[in-house]
Amino acid sequence: MKQKLISATLIASISCCALVAQSGLLGEYYNGTNFDRKITSRTDAKIDFVWDGVRPAPGMKETDYSIRWTGSLQAPQTGKYVFSARVDDGIRLWVNGARIIDAWGPHDMGAYSGSIQLEAGKYYDLKVEYYNGIFEGEIQLRWQMPDGSTRPVEAKYLFVPGAQKPAAPPAKPGPPKKTTAPKPKPKPVETPAAKPAAPEISAAEQQAKQRELELKYIYFVKSKDAILPESQATLDDWVVFLKQKPGAGIEIQGHTDDLGNIEKNQALSEQRAQIVADYLMSKGLEKERIQTRGFGGTKPIYVNAATEKERALNRRVEIRVR
Repeated sequence: MKQKLISATLIASISCCALVAQSGLLGEYYNGTNFDRKITSRTDAKIDFVWDGVRPAPGMKETDYSIRWTGSLQAPQTGKYVFSARVDDGIRLWVNGARIIDAWGPHDMGAYSGSIQLEAGKYYDLKVEYYNGIFEGEIQLRWQMPDGSTRPVEAKYLFVPGAQKPAAPPAKPGPPKKTTAPKPKPKPVETPAAKPAAPEISAAEQQAKQRELELKYIYFVKSKDAILPESQATLDDWVVFLKQKPGAGIEIQGHTDDLGNIEKNQALSEQRAQIVADYLMSKGLEKERIQTRGFGGTKPIYVNAATEKERALNRRVEIRVR
């Protein structure tokens, strides 16, 4: 009996310690570049990933996905911290509600940073949002501490939501209190609740959505007028946005890479712009609201592109609200 009691106490102690020591961040994994369809959640010890030809999690695609990490961060020193991230494609990072990094757009491996003042021993809310469009994905989060040292943000400083402090022990039940039954009160007459009005999108929200969409380009297969599947969701987002803003016109700008014949590239860029216009009109957008232009390979994102991914990011259509 004594042996069983010791074992039970030991198991309870281990379980309690495991709860308190649980470190890392809660990662929520989605298909779609704008957190469209949640696939799974898990605890990640740190943010340090390279996904080249592999899926971030079972059930996800190899491209066109987004991830949100949340939790708490404990500062080991007092002073200025510089957070930095190597990212392919987009990242946003908040510390205690302050947006420290905002690089939400297509990138072929970029480095981004931001700073904030923290106090030793304190816990701060941490949120990181990431997305990958085409080809491989990569995200590595580091910080420079006040003493000048730079290192990955390690698991010992990260805590999943609710795990940084032990739960309070349950209160011991006391003797039951004697109560007298209250006199029943007359039931109030119920009146049917008015239906809430449909929420309107403010001008600020429309501007923020417009900026977000204008950074999400429509990508095409090399030397073809075929839209890559991961860009289909972006087009559908444009349809929803433009139906909410009926007075807005748009200019659809087609681009190619700089390989091949200049005249053919010009014609292909015009054709790509027209394909996007045809799609939007098939969804109900009026022809009068649309202008199309082709630029061939004259306006690349990456000048003298050295890799296939850089060239692929140049093969795009941009939509601009006029």
